[in-house]
Amino acid sequence: MRKWIEYFERPGPGNTLRTLELIKERSNELGIKTVIVATLRGNSALKAHEIMGKELEIIAVTIPPGAYWTVKESLHGPWSDIPELKTQLREWQQKGLKKVRMDMTDEIQDKLEELGIKVVRGTIPFYGVGTAIAGTFKGVTFEQMMTEALRLISGGLIVCVEVAIMAADANVIKSQEEVVVAAGTSMGLDTAVVIKPSTSLKFFDPEEGLEIREFIAIPRVKAKYPPEGIGEEYK
Repeated sequence: MRKWIEYFERPGPGNTLRTLELIKERSNELGIKTVIVATLRGNSALKAHEIMGKELEIIAVTIPPGAYWTVKESLHGPWSDIPELKTQLREWQQKGLKKVRMDMTDEIQDKLEELGIKVVRGTIPFYGVGTAIAGTFKGVTFEQMMTEALRLISGGLIVCVEVAIMAADANVIKSQEEVVVAAGTSMGLDTAVVIKPSTSLKFFDPEEGLEIREFIAIPRVKAKYPPEGIGEEYK
């Protein structure tokens, strides 16, 4: 089998609409009916609905309450390199905001569910208790090692794997049926893959473990995260 992969010149929210168009096209080719969208505040899920309507089942995966972007004069990584994120940061600074809620509001969740979109909130598999332990007691966790390995391919790929696990753990998808998964860099979408999902307990199982089966779209140039800056926007 031969297929195409679309490579974006750079990561960032500017690739969102094209990513969704590619997802719709490839999902139809493969006969896949379920698309998982990583969406912190719900905007990407709403755009997915605009592009896909009711042709595909959309599952919006977000994070638990309590996470915030900390608004500083400057941030490391994507917030200083990606134009759309730099613009967003300036808007927050001009409004005098010190921190911005990262997860979606109840109102947005209600709106998504009214549109027929299932919403999953759950602990981020590679950014949960292990990260809290490392942040307090220092050191490196197995979760961080997994994250950095996936980051070599794409920051969005980390999130694609995480939200596929979260959806399977929430029992809104079947572990052995292929889904298309999309994620991005801090905001929006720039990475799309076909995944055979698994629950977190079965992640490395030889028969039932998670498999990344196809790349649909991915940034050719990766977002830059200096080691001392990784995760600093969440503190």
